[in-house]
Amino acid sequence: MENRKLPSRCQGCGMPCLEKIDFLSGLTEKAAEVLISEASRRTARQGEVLFRESEPVQAVYLLHSGSVRLVRWDSDGREQIVGIFGRGDVIWESIFLEGGFYPYTAVCVTDVDLCRIRRETLREAVAQPEVACRVINLLSRKLHDANERNRLLATMDPESRLAGFLLYQSSHEASDTVNLRLNDIAGSISLRPETVSRKIRALEEQGMIAKAGQSRIRILDRVRLKEKYTGN
Repeated sequence: MENRKLPSRCQGCGMPCLEKIDFLSGLTEKAAEVLISEASRRTARQGEVLFRESEPVQAVYLLHSGSVRLVRWDSDGREQIVGIFGRGDVIWESIFLEGGFYPYTAVCVTDVDLCRIRRETLREAVAQPEVACRVINLLSRKLHDANERNRLLATMDPESRLAGFLLYQSSHEASDTVNLRLNDIAGSISLRPETVSRKIRALEEQGMIAKAGQSRIRILDRVRLKEKYTGN
């Protein structure tokens, strides 16, 4: 699919793309113009792969609509979902590693409207000291997020693990409603879909959540859900 040049104000989001990347918010006007002029906007179709595991890192992706999942496969060929990104999210895995390779494969869950900024262009921009400080802060937040995910996956009880994931995902989406398919939830917490389905029903019966459609779960009682996850 042919890319088109990025407008100074993105269609669909009504604001400059660069404002969506925390560590680029303080760029000089000249540096921002360079990034914008060399960025491209496109639509990726459902099922399309943006990049594959072990490919050289080439770009950062800004999502305007739709969702993308980052996946890898274990030794038995089972898909493991590392993360799910949606509107307003930025995918910049390993972008600052010298000679870095993508640690995951990015697959479009739905049709996705996105902007792509080349790695080389981005690296030149973050050479500014004030931007570099923001990068360090953002990397620290990503490390904290990774630790939270590891803690979640270490939870042995399936029902508690599901409760923790729903809290984690709702916080990421800044909403009391989690919009994910059953298979995506199962892949995210390393459980079988039928197990996740049973545990969703169990949490529903306890009044903690409610299904609001085929791929939507609404959190009704955040306090009790957290108690379920932490055991406190």
